[in-house]
Amino acid sequence: MLPLLLTLLVGCADPFGDAKKADTIEAWTTYLATEPSGTNKMRAEKRLEELLVKKAEESKAIPDYDAVLKRFPGSKKKKDMQAGRANAAFAVADTERTEAGWKKFIVENEFADAALKKRAKSMLTVAKYASALAMTEPVVEQVNLAEDPKGPKDGWGFSTEVANNSDKTFDYMVLELVFLDADGKKLKAATYPLVAGTGPGGMPIEEAYTKPLEPGAKRAWKYSTGEVPEGWSQKVSISPVSINVAGEAAADK
Repeated sequence: MLPLLLTLLVGCADPFGDAKKADTIEAWTTYLATEPSGTNKMRAEKRLEELLVKKAEESKAIPDYDAVLKRFPGSKKKKDMQAGRANAAFAVADTERTEAGWKKFIVENEFADAALKKRAKSMLTVAKYASALAMTEPVVEQVNLAEDPKGPKDGWGFSTEVANNSDKTFDYMVLELVFLDADGKKLKAATYPLVAGTGPGGMPIEEAYTKPLEPGAKRAWKYSTGEVPEGWSQKVSISPVSINVAGEAAADK
């Protein structure tokens, strides 16, 4: 009697139905592991792929993108997953801003688009020399944008002094000004050269900025604007985001 009962219970088991009812990544993964050659394998894999893709799109987390790319290398969503993974990895490297972090990004994201890879290589150069640049605490003050000492203070001015403590000469360098909220989070950013032949968009730039920054040299950097983001705490951070060493090929100019 017992063997007959067991046979009936096995015969009534419906692993696919159970996985379909649960409809989770775990359920479909378990089903495919226990029924690797089942008649519903293709349907199960399709649903598992859909759920993994959805999770990655919602979380925008590197492990979730990797889960799709590893399990379904031929997915129709492969390019989207690669692009998402590259953007997520770039964000991580940009937060750390270390040589190791940028090298990791470049090695692990060969499929990233050309612009992102170019930017990463530029930031790798920045990370390599950033520690050799001494920057004073940013000065934040209200200014007259027309530089009229008697005019109304209708904008904000930002400045810092940069010292080149390396043994290299820099013929191109751009600094990024980040507006911070009360919690120190980034609200908005603006960039302006410290060393460059021209200003943004090819506009003329102050003559002092056109000369290379040689070893041991110091240079004041200034930027002003009449547009500041809502929620700005009147605190900023300033750091280099593009550097080129004289005589070397430019990674990002």
